[in-house]
Amino acid sequence: MKPVFLVPTDASPPSEEQRALLMKHVEWCRSRYRELLLGRDTFELAPGRLPLVLRGRRDAKSYLESPGQGSEAATLELFEHDDVDRFTCPFVYVVLFCGTGEKPKGGGAPINGGANCGGGIVVLAADNLVEDVGFQACLQHEIGHAFGLPHANAWGWDMKKSDSLMSYNPGHRTNGFEPSATPGRLLPEELRMLGVNDGVFPLFEFEPGRDAPTGYTMNGTVPVFPPMSLSGQRDYTGSWDGR
Repeated sequence: MKPVFLVPTDASPPSEEQRALLMKHVEWCRSRYRELLLGRDTFELAPGRLPLVLRGRRDAKSYLESPGQGSEAATLELFEHDDVDRFTCPFVYVVLFCGTGEKPKGGGAPINGGANCGGGIVVLAADNLVEDVGFQACLQHEIGHAFGLPHANAWGWDMKKSDSLMSYNPGHRTNGFEPSATPGRLLPEELRMLGVNDGVFPLFEFEPGRDAPTGYTMNGTVPVFPPMSLSGQRDYTGSWDGR
């Protein structure tokens, strides 16, 4: 995973406080994913000095009005910076836009769809590191999307009441660096999905007999994200089957 501050042409770079806050949140998120994956794996950080601070090519308004609240533009600029494309990108980018107020509130997706087809991206607002006391819960949820997880209702679970991390259950909300008393968790179908994401979690394998409750009936549906549309990039037509 590569945390990034993307600085529009009309914005100032992040403060040292913001950089430190982001990395503190990232480390907490890493710890949480080890818990969520039952102590058997978590995501790794990209090598080098982090977070990356990248001066963008657009102004703040242009990013917010572009596809995916800037996710397409950010992905393409990061591809150029890292000399990769959608087929070779090894990173899940967590992009915080500077100078855009409290938007984007949050969004995430795997670049090539599915759960094991390449990198991913999360977009958030740098201001929300301080303004949104629930930033950590949002980060955990949105990075789940970047790893390939759909919302909880894709499995038929209630978005407001489910124990799933991928729901909007208010009981999962963090408060600054204070954890929720009832944090979200990954349910068996979600564990099964991340078990095939070898690019991010090579050590985790889903074992139904151990990782699902006795008598639990697994949902046979496997909902997946479609590949992102990226201008100038060849379309991805790998394992995603369009359903």
